[in-house]
Amino acid sequence: MLETADVRQQMARIEQFRQHTGARMYSTERFIGAVAGAVERKDAMKFAHENGLYVIVQSGEAVEIVPVPEVFQAKEW
Repeated sequence: MLETADVRQQMARIEQFRQHTGARMYSTERFIGAVAGAVERKDAMKFAHENGLYVIVQSGEAVEIVPVPEVFQAKEW
């Protein structure tokens, strides 16, 4: 189940990855993030969107990106 703590953990992972690869990357390259889970809590999805992460959910036998709110701004690391 995707929870708010999972979203926080994913943001920390992305930040660590960015710091680790920063010296080898061109200054124009950026990361955007996403979280996914088999079952998603509404508060966790809202928290992810508020923090600039996309949310990926199961849709039958495939996955899809949850539509983002109008004010959504993807965070770049």
